[in-house]
Amino acid sequence: MDTNEFNKIKHEILMRPICYREFEAKEIVAMGENHYTVGNATFEVEPGVASKIDRFAGIKSGQSAIAHDSYGEQGLTNLRNFFGQAEMRSSKRIVLVANSGTRQIVDAIPIRNRMVTPEVFFDFAEMLMDKNKYFPDNVEYTRDDRGGSISIRMVPVSEQIMEFTKGDEFIANGIYLLWTPGEINLGNYYKRLVCSNGQTQTSNHTITKVFSPEKAEIEKLLNVTAESEPFKKNIDKMLVSAQLAMKTSASVHELGLAVKMLNKLGLEYGHANQIIPYERIITEYENAGYSLSSQQESQAKSDKTMWEVFNMLTFFATHNTVWAQQDIRRTSLMQTSVDLLLRERDIKEYYNIF
Repeated sequence: MDTNEFNKIKHEILMRPICYREFEAKEIVAMGENHYTVGNATFEVEPGVASKIDRFAGIKSGQSAIAHDSYGEQGLTNLRNFFGQAEMRSSKRIVLVANSGTRQIVDAIPIRNRMVTPEVFFDFAEMLMDKNKYFPDNVEYTRDDRGGSISIRMVPVSEQIMEFTKGDEFIANGIYLLWTPGEINLGNYYKRLVCSNGQTQTSNHTITKVFSPEKAEIEKLLNVTAESEPFKKNIDKMLVSAQLAMKTSASVHELGLAVKMLNKLGLEYGHANQIIPYERIITEYENAGYSLSSQQESQAKSDKTMWEVFNMLTFFATHNTVWAQQDIRRTSLMQTSVDLLLRERDIKEYYNIF
């Protein structure tokens, strides 16, 4: 990606008609099941957004359902306002995102300090690239009216090449930034150059986060480089996890987790199972006389290694034609794929010299 293409995408993102407003928690007053006021303004929210505001205030889904079933809409409203005025929460501020056309609130995002704007995010990204001699490799973002997320991957002028295993090379010192209104997430990503399927893939791995645009917070990120200790630890952990995954069977439970990841990102259940053969494995166990409980799924081997599952996910994230090239879901899937790879394995493999 050259500078002109980067600046074109940056301009497109910054010119999107998305409305962000930042509020103190106590300013948001419930007026009904999906209606709130802030000051003199009354607005409607989607049910999912109302649930987010509930969680932000400390209300569990079961509590809101009980209040509504027992006392009706007024009972739910009273519960929300009681919790909404309380002080027992990790964050006291929230960003509401509105559809610029309908004016309906489409998202609610808790923040710890002050909102990080997209403009501040891009300014910081360019500072980071200038300081560390990186240039943009790709930009992805949420492609709807919710604002959502922005991800920038950066590649170094001097690439560091390593191997997962013989012949499987990857660039180890790529950096990515992920933005939401509440935080900036910095990590390193691995760009595989030679894979078993002959294709390149990328995988993200978080290093640190900041939750405010304050100078001291931003400087924390600027001080993270490819020579930083957290960066090196991430690479070491990835190498160990990759080598273990190559010789460890994925459990049926882990296949199910991979399918849920795809489903959460918008893929139909049937499509997700075309990528990850969870239902096929379940059927094969049933045909053999085993009806696996959820606990038993974590103790049952599949016919795939964990490394094969990881490759299926990252290959889809990088090469699918379902999502637009700049769709943030590609980055989201790469991130969760690494999280799945790094988690403790359901199936244990042991060293054995006999």
